[in-house]
Amino acid sequence: MRTFLSIVFTWISISVNAQSIELTDIKLNGIIPYKIDFMELKSSIKQIDSIKSIPELMDISTADSLVYIGKTYFEFYTDSQKCELNVVYFDEKIIELNIGKITLTNKTTEKVFSKYFKSDCNSTEPVNLYGESDKFKTCKIPLTLKGELTDNQLLFFFSDGKLKRIDLWKPN
Repeated sequence: MRTFLSIVFTWISISVNAQSIELTDIKLNGIIPYKIDFMELKSSIKQIDSIKSIPELMDISTADSLVYIGKTYFEFYTDSQKCELNVVYFDEKIIELNIGKITLTNKTTEKVFSKYFKSDCNSTEPVNLYGESDKFKTCKIPLTLKGELTDNQLLFFFSDGKLKRIDLWKPN
């Protein structure tokens, strides 16, 4: 009985201290959800900059193409006509990412960010990104959908102490 109670207590402690982000709480510029119909996306943003085929580097992706808004892009699936957020870059078109009541911008510092996500991003790890000249530090937060933990994660990339890029990572 003591072992059982110890296991239950450990599980409760891990669950209480674990952090995650609900996918449906994610919005670009406060209005664009992580998953959106292509026509809705077109009407939500002033202009889609380009639609490109999946590069060879991303050949494992099941998407049909990439829809760019500035440097931010969604993966587009022709059959469903849905776009799923993949990479966020802050620029003149995408100025913020909202996670519930939290607003992140290119001015968000590592220190401020770690206050929101203490257990997962109290420290960051150095990382090199393919095709990027900046030096980055990163941390990751698990994602949930309808309260259920998924295998997906949000990866937050900092350069010069400020948030520069956010990737929605999915195992393939």
